[in-house]
Amino acid sequence: MIRAASPNSARKGVMENRILELAIEALQLRKASVEAEIEAVRSELHGAAKVRRATIVGPTAVRRKPYIDQRKAQSERMKAYWAARKAAAKPKTGPRSAAARKAQSERMKAYWARKRKETRSKT
Repeated sequence: MIRAASPNSARKGVMENRILELAIEALQLRKASVEAEIEAVRSELHGAAKVRRATIVGPTAVRRKPYIDQRKAQSERMKAYWAARKAAAKPKTGPRSAAARKAQSERMKAYWARKRKETRSKT
């Protein structure tokens, strides 16, 4: 025996189809908004790349060489600058005499003798 489809099962099929159609429409709307966002990000990316390229390649990035007299003036200024710094620096002391070395030795011996005495008195 073959059974005929009930009216309820036919209605279920129609409802399921309608639900699927609505789901497809919602996904298509979402797809359109996602594609719009992707396009906006791409345009920002390409716009930023164009700006970066323009600053690197643009005429402001090209530096011209200074003229010979400008280089000479700069050289003289720097020589004067470093000469002044060298003159202001603490002059180095030369080698010490034998008497100065002996005096320093005596001072250090006295210093360490005091230190030893202090540590022995503490213990």
